[in-house]
Amino acid sequence: MLDETPARPQLSPAQAARFTRAQVLARAGMFGAETADHWDPDAAGWPDADVTISPGAPGQVQRAVEAAIARARAAGTPGRVVLALAPGRHEGLVYLPRVRLGEGWLCFTLQGAGAELQDDIDAEMTGAEYRRRFAAQFEGCSPETRAIFERIAARDKITTANASVLRVEADETRLRGFAVTNRYNCDRAEAMDKPTSFNAAGQAGSGQHQAVALLSASADRLHAEGLRLSSYQDTLYLQGPKDRTVRAFLSGCEIEGDVDFIFGQATAWFQGCTIRSRGTRAEMAWATAPATSLRAAYGFVFDDCDFTHDGSARALAGRFQLGRQWFEGVRATPYGQAPVADYACRLGAVSAYDPPLGTISRETLESVGKCVVLNSRIGAHIDPAAPWGAWNAGDRDPQGRFRPAPWHPRMRPVQAGPGDFLRLLGPWLEREGLDYRDLDPEDPWLGEAGNL
Repeated sequence: MLDETPARPQLSPAQAARFTRAQVLARAGMFGAETADHWDPDAAGWPDADVTISPGAPGQVQRAVEAAIARARAAGTPGRVVLALAPGRHEGLVYLPRVRLGEGWLCFTLQGAGAELQDDIDAEMTGAEYRRRFAAQFEGCSPETRAIFERIAARDKITTANASVLRVEADETRLRGFAVTNRYNCDRAEAMDKPTSFNAAGQAGSGQHQAVALLSASADRLHAEGLRLSSYQDTLYLQGPKDRTVRAFLSGCEIEGDVDFIFGQATAWFQGCTIRSRGTRAEMAWATAPATSLRAAYGFVFDDCDFTHDGSARALAGRFQLGRQWFEGVRATPYGQAPVADYACRLGAVSAYDPPLGTISRETLESVGKCVVLNSRIGAHIDPAAPWGAWNAGDRDPQGRFRPAPWHPRMRPVQAGPGDFLRLLGPWLEREGLDYRDLDPEDPWLGEAGNL
């Protein structure tokens, strides 16, 4: 059976007590061996800027970043670069790379009330198009930035992990007060499903239209305050490494999108943010798509946040969801009963599917996705009976009854915690020689407490 997971799991008082900001942000390091690394994002202030950047030609902000890197390298000592964005629109991509100076690393602060970073970039863009469109913005850049640019430009398609307006690779980056907008209009012909529908703005209702506003590319201790992030699919990507915890803290931010628009593997605390689901393009909207490792202590935690919508007819229908657990990298599923003759999914080094046989890697299997929502206000656009969605495995009716979808090779049902994982996969895990008896049955992967 795939329908026994609670439609709306609630945290017990003991479970909810595990989720304080101090606890969630207190540890870092390798999964299963994290060490104490106390981080209070509010402890550091917001110093005056070294340089103020006025709006100008595309790439003006990146050129200022590169000049700051050059000055720091000439000085020969690590430290923090503080850049201010003057009010107005700043066109162009912005990359904040990891730069080692002596025994330390360069850190960045980027701030600017009334400023907006914007450009148009999407995951289905070819590397050749990326080079043609953006090479001029990265002329004369540092070796660290050049390596990022060349790595992306060498790809056939740049993929979601490289389709962002603002890319943060440097640890301890601090961002405050500005907007980041990915203007991609969800209209790339080769990215569309066939057939597809279009809205009045010419946007395709389905297809592969990932377009990131802000990407944290495995950076630790990212602090974002008062940002306004806007796109449609995949607005905010909080990427994490395969084997260790990295953290982000977002306070007072506004984040809007439609499909999986807050997603990734990192541990993140959202404090007092507004999460706005858009319904003018896609039929369905999921606010989150965590891909947290089973071995990571925490995924996404929202506290005192407002989950709102754009007033569209689809939003007002009340069928949108808080999120779905991203089954990252899946090609063949060990879940459910396949109608494919002789179908089998085995544990393998990689995830692959050559019908009827498939493999799933440990990394994909353990990409369970963790998200908890606390003390927040959830709008009428979210389905009250089933705020969490399955991955290609069905949904629930207005009364909360499970409605299975046709079997799909990438399906996975909602899993509120280790109990669901073990119940659904117990015999398969045993056949594959996998032992997860060390999992804490009280560890919530999905849940709510104190919401209105």
